[in-house]
Amino acid sequence: MASLKSYGEWALVTGASAGIGTAFARELAAQSVNLVLVARRADRLEALAAELREKHRVKTRVVPEDLERDGAAERLLEWVRDLEIGILVNNAGFSMVGRFERVPREKILGMIRVNCLAVAALTHAFLPAMQARRRGAVIIVSSVAGYQPLGFAATYGATKAFDLMLGEALWAENRSTGVDVLALSPGPVDTE
Repeated sequence: MASLKSYGEWALVTGASAGIGTAFARELAAQSVNLVLVARRADRLEALAAELREKHRVKTRVVPEDLERDGAAERLLEWVRDLEIGILVNNAGFSMVGRFERVPREKILGMIRVNCLAVAALTHAFLPAMQARRRGAVIIVSSVAGYQPLGFAATYGATKAFDLMLGEALWAENRSTGVDVLALSPGPVDTE
């Protein structure tokens, strides 16, 4: 397997403060890739950044941003304007369980903002530069929930189906561009 660093010096990982995002950050750092760590909780990001700098001697940039908030993707882009992002890991996401009509509307819309709109906005922002360099990687963390209707988690399943379809379509569109696109579909994960 080629080194992940072959995609570029920097990776950006959303949802980096726990679970799959932290695992991605640790593996990227182990392969000497510098990291932009994005999540809501600055204290956890700072602790992870310190761990990765100490253990792997990589550069880090911490961006405490809640991708559920309006304009979050645009603010995030300002934080990294000076960096050449070679790997984008769209990992931030959340779910809520319950009957669709009983889940608060703002939570439904927030889930769509984080799980779909942020993924599309960040991928749309970073993909052209990767294509121009003819190297890069976009990873979209979907879920097995994106493969079939999921009762009592309707919005989550729908958002993950969006992520899966976006990832597969972008893979097809970018096969000859030098940019690898992967839609990852994990099963249940013990995270927060």
